[in-house]
Amino acid sequence: MVRPKLKEPYAVMPLLLWFQGFVGLWGERRYRYKFRLIFLSFCLLVVIPKLAFGYPDLETTVRGTAELIFEWNVLFGVLLFSMKLDDYDELVHRYRDIAQIAFRKDIATELGDYLRHINYRIDKFSKIYCYSHLCLAIFYWVAPSSSTYLAYLSAPNTSVTVEHVLHLEEEFYWFHTRVSLVDYSIFTAIMLPTIFMLAFFGGLKLLTIFSNVKYCSATLRLVAMRIEQLDRLGEPEAEKELIEIIVMHQKALKCVELLEIIFRWVFLGQFIQCVMIWCSLVLYVAVTGLSTKAANVGVLFILLTVETFGFCYFGTDLTAESLSVARAAYGCYWYNRSVSIQRKLRMILQRAQKPVGISAGKFCFVDVEQFGNMAKTSYSFYIVLKDQF
Repeated sequence: MVRPKLKEPYAVMPLLLWFQGFVGLWGERRYRYKFRLIFLSFCLLVVIPKLAFGYPDLETTVRGTAELIFEWNVLFGVLLFSMKLDDYDELVHRYRDIAQIAFRKDIATELGDYLRHINYRIDKFSKIYCYSHLCLAIFYWVAPSSSTYLAYLSAPNTSVTVEHVLHLEEEFYWFHTRVSLVDYSIFTAIMLPTIFMLAFFGGLKLLTIFSNVKYCSATLRLVAMRIEQLDRLGEPEAEKELIEIIVMHQKALKCVELLEIIFRWVFLGQFIQCVMIWCSLVLYVAVTGLSTKAANVGVLFILLTVETFGFCYFGTDLTAESLSVARAAYGCYWYNRSVSIQRKLRMILQRAQKPVGISAGKFCFVDVEQFGNMAKTSYSFYIVLKDQF
C-alpha cells in the first residue's frame, strides 16, 4: 500500500489535527458537540448493554468485562482529553511558535532540518498505525461473522445448534443475538460502525499522545542544539543568542507543563485499566482455553499493551531530552566565556538539571521502568484472582 506523502513538511502535526477536527476535538468551539454525540452513541451501543443486561455465564462475564475495560479506556481517555481542549489549543500554538523559530533564516539550518525530520517521522508513523488499526478493525468485525455464517453453511441440517460468535460480548437490549440468526444479522450490521468508531478513537487517542509527547521532546532537543551552536559564535553574538535560547527553553518547558496538565489523568486511567485487562485476559484464557473468542480478547490485549508501552517509551524519551539540555549547556566550553555568559548558562543548567516528564495523575512518572512495575503488579493480581476462581 502506498502512503501519501507529507504535503506540509513545515506544519505541526497536520494529519493528527485533521483527524481531531473531523470529530470536533480541534478547531472552532461550535464543532465540539460532535464528540459529545459520539460519546453518547458509545454509551448507548456498548456501555448500557454491557452493564444493564448482564451475561449468561462466567466465561462471557470475564470476556465482556475485559472488552468494557478496553473500550471505556479508549473513549473515556478521549473524553478526559476533550475537557482540556483550551489547554491543547495553547499547546499547539506554542509548538508553532517554536517551529517558526527553528525555520528562521538566521538560525542554523540543522534545527530546521531536524524539525522537518521529526514531522516526517510523525507523519509516517501516523499513517502506518492508521493502516494497521484499519486492518485490525476489519479482522475484529469479519472474524466472528464469518465464523458464524460458515458454521451455518457447513451444518448438515437445520436442527443442528450453531453457536453465534458475537463481535462484542453483550446482551444487546432485547435482541436474541445468541439464538436468532435474524437478530444476529441485525447486530452484525450495528457492530460495523461501532467497531470502526472504537478503532478510530483508539487510534486517535494513541496518535494524539504519541505525537504530542514526541513534539515536546523535539522542542527540548532544539534548545540543546541551539546551545551546541554557541561555540561557533563570538562573544557579543553568543550573549545575544543565549538570551533567545533562554526564552526558547522557557517556551519548551511550558509545552511540557501543558502536556502534563492535558494528559496526566489519561495516563492514570490507562495504567489502571491496563492492569485490569491484563488480569482479565490471562484469567479468561486460564478458565476457557484458547478459542476464537480468546483471539478477539487477545487483539484487545495487544492493542492496550502496545499503547501503554509506547506511552512509557516516549515518556522516557521526553525525560532524556530534558536532560540533554543540561549536557549541552555543560559541554559548550563555558569556562572560556565571559562572566555574563556563564551566569546565563548557569540559569539554563540549574533549570535543566531538574528532570521533566509526564506523570500518571501526579503519582509516578510515565516511563519504561513504570511499565515493568505494572507487569509485576498485574501478575500479582492474577495470582489472587486465579485462587478465587
